[in-house]
Formats: sequence, C-alpha cells, structure tokens
Amino acid sequence: MAEKAGNFSALMSLYSNDGDRKYLTQSERARFYAALDTLGDTKARTFAETIYWTGCRPCEALHLSPLQVDVDENVIIFRSAKKRGALKGRHYRPVPVPHSFMLRLDRIHNLQATRSHRSNGSDTRLWTFSRSTGWLLIRGVMQAAKLSGVKACARGLRHTYGVHAVLSGVPLPRIQFWMAHASMETTAVYLQLAGAEDREIASRMWRETMAA
Repeated sequence: MAEKAGNFSALMSLYSNDGDRKYLTQSERARFYAALDTLGDTKARTFAETIYWTGCRPCEALHLSPLQVDVDENVIIFRSAKKRGALKGRHYRPVPVPHSFMLRLDRIHNLQATRSHRSNGSDTRLWTFSRSTGWLLIRGVMQAAKLSGVKACARGLRHTYGVHAVLSGVPLPRIQFWMAHASMETTAVYLQLAGAEDREIASRMWRETMAA
C-alpha cells in the first residue's frame, strides 16, 4: 500500500520530471488573463475564460449547452468527464463563476434567446470546434502572454485554478467537488506550492509568530 501511495504522489506532482512547474503563478495568471484580449473571436475568448474561471477540462467545456448555464445563479453545470462506473456520463457539478463573466457569456452566446428551447432539451453546443482546436486556442493565449514550458497549456490552466483556489482559502472539499476529483488525495496535490505562493502562506505564519 505504501508503494502505491508513493507512485500516486509522484504521478500527481505539480512538477514535471525535470522539476518544471505545471501551474501559473499569480503574476503569470494575470498575464494570461490580459492576453485573452488577443483573441479576436469573442466566442473563442469565452471558451478560454470558462477554463480560466472554472478549472474545467477542455472536453467538459466543449460539451456545454445552454441548458447547463444557469445565468440567474451564476453557475456553469459541467458533466464530469473522468467519472467511471455508474456515474460515467451522469455526474454533473455546478461551478460558480463571476457575475461579470456570466453576463458576457449570456450576451455573446445569446443565451436569453435559447431559453425558450430549454423545455425541448436543446443540445446546441456553446462551441462547435474540436478539442484540438480548443487546446491550440489556450496555447495561443499562453504564447501571447509569453508563457512557455509544461505549464503553458489547458492542463496548466486547470492546475492553476486548483492552486489559486487553495491560496484563496477555498476548503479542499469544495475544490475537490468543483474540479471533480475522485479522491481528496488528488485535490491535496495543490498544497504543493512554491516560490511566491509558498512565501504568501509562510508570511501568515511569520506575522502570527512576531505578534506573539
């Protein structure tokens, strides 16, 4: 059992075999968001922003229909892609997004006009391009932000979401639910922080010690 746990930890590391970081720092995250302006297609931008704000997998975003966007509650309801057994294809999770982003999503995808089709179970997709095109879109924004390495991809953006959630004080069980992790062990990987992130957490400990 100990050997399995060790293999699991190595597999789920936030660093590559070469020690390269798989997530964006706070400043890099800001650069990525600013670089979204380089996307001329507004629908391409909402795709990239959906991953930025929710940490979803590209395939989960590409399966979204107007039925899965709750404008009034500011949540996007994803069908989880990695569930197995009885939950495969049947596990849905609502993930909150900022109101400002929801307004853009509503306006750009004309969600108000599609509400009349909801009772008919409309399966219209918000984005009709392929998964590979989605990955290329994210990589293009990363390049525009002058970001490179193993972190400069859609998976890196998902890892960034997990790290940012931890830094923001979101409880691990909520992060596990929002990211559709099968176990808390997977979610706990986002506690492996370094550099500025590590210093931010450590500084709280230092402040408490100095105040004592």
